[in-house]
Amino acid sequence: MESIWRYTKKYLPLVAFGVLLYELFENWLAVRQALSDFFSILQPLFMGVALAFIVNMPMRFLETRVFVKWKDGGAKRGVCLMLAYIFVVAVITAMLLLIIPRMVESITSILMNFDSYMQSLRVWADDIWMRLNLRQEVVDMISSGFGRTFGQLDEIIANAASAAVKGAVSVISLVANTLIAFILSLYSLFNKEKFLMQARRLINAILEENAARRVLAICTRTNAALNSYFFGMIIDCFLLGAMCFIAMSIFGFPYALLISATIGFTQVVPIVGPWIGGIVGGLLILFVDPPLVLWFVVLLLAVQQIDNNLVYPRVVGNAVGISGIWVLIAILLGGGLWGLGGIVLSVPLMAVCYTIVGEWVNKRLERKRQ
Repeated sequence: MESIWRYTKKYLPLVAFGVLLYELFENWLAVRQALSDFFSILQPLFMGVALAFIVNMPMRFLETRVFVKWKDGGAKRGVCLMLAYIFVVAVITAMLLLIIPRMVESITSILMNFDSYMQSLRVWADDIWMRLNLRQEVVDMISSGFGRTFGQLDEIIANAASAAVKGAVSVISLVANTLIAFILSLYSLFNKEKFLMQARRLINAILEENAARRVLAICTRTNAALNSYFFGMIIDCFLLGAMCFIAMSIFGFPYALLISATIGFTQVVPIVGPWIGGIVGGLLILFVDPPLVLWFVVLLLAVQQIDNNLVYPRVVGNAVGISGIWVLIAILLGGGLWGLGGIVLSVPLMAVCYTIVGEWVNKRLERKRQ
């Protein structure tokens, strides 16, 4: 009996894992809803971690570069933490004060002149069709397609007010979550070393020495990649938006600030993001001056080439040293699982996984050659 148990206990974890996996897939909708509710409850925690990660960058700079002669302790940490929060809030406030009024002005102008824009767009489309001399069946098909598309746009704009009212109802919840996130980030940054030490002790207690060393090395590399990636990405988003705004202002494109801010913000999603922002900008220009859309595409291509070849490699550095196909896979997986936050985090995490797997493959190949 003892020999049978010794033989079968090796396969019990595998059987248990198979049963658990089967139950997860069998009740996937309920599991997904439960996970969604769980992560919704923890939303202030995630917001606090994200805020702490952002504030930690200027705080670390102040501690290691500005107040380096100060003795380490609560006074130094408190001063650096306060200045870091002031800096982050000041930057966000300045950007909002510069961008939001112009963006509101542009959106108001679009809504007020929407009917005239639609009429000029129809006139331009009719003129193009007359020059192309298409068959009547093709013209009717295209006309019906445009009619359905812009009919949906009218419906979307009509529903925007009700959506805004519903969004305003959740402002109180957002403010409460933001306040909780601020408190969590403040506490975690002030006691950063204590939490890191507790995490290391837990890992060393659970895992064997070699496994614990590998896990801690992976965590260190992940932290370095995330810091390098987000610091460089913030600068790259700002520079891309600034280049778009300067170029569009020089050549007299409409809604230069609104479109440039959209393109700069969507740059947080590599490869795909700027083109999503470019599509939005192209649609806005299409309403005002349809022939100008082609020149906007040319301008966006030129700015993207400058960013991809000169700016992005230098400011982001080697944090994302993976090919475009792996970036796209990371975006698809991260976006499908965790939405926008997953898209932002998936790229540097994929880079870390890619590096670790590559090192493991190289070590295995070296052992086989020996």
